[in-house]
Amino acid sequence: MANFEFLRGEKGTRCYWAGEPIFHENDPGDAMYAVVEGEVEIRKNGRVLETVGAGAVFGEMALIDRTVRSADAVAKTECTLAPVTQRRFMFLVQGTPFFAIDIMRVLAERLRRYTSD
Repeated sequence: MANFEFLRGEKGTRCYWAGEPIFHENDPGDAMYAVVEGEVEIRKNGRVLETVGAGAVFGEMALIDRTVRSADAVAKTECTLAPVTQRRFMFLVQGTPFFAIDIMRVLAERLRRYTSD
């Protein structure tokens, strides 16, 4: 999976305790998150779909299609997250072509994993 370590310097990082929700399914998608430290679980209907660790991102889908969250995100461990707002996301996509390609790779990998038997 692509490495988004460069996002660890984003403004507004926030710490979450283990078990603390980051967002819920159907919440507005106003930011994606880069995991600076720790792990986050992505859950749907109580089932863990994926555990996202340091250097990875989650929540990007809501920024791309501008809809609500499709799953819950919960801190698996104590973690530090760097939010990437819609505006910052668009700046990165326009100014850094490899960022856009890496986001597409993340989406493709997740789609393959969730739809394969």
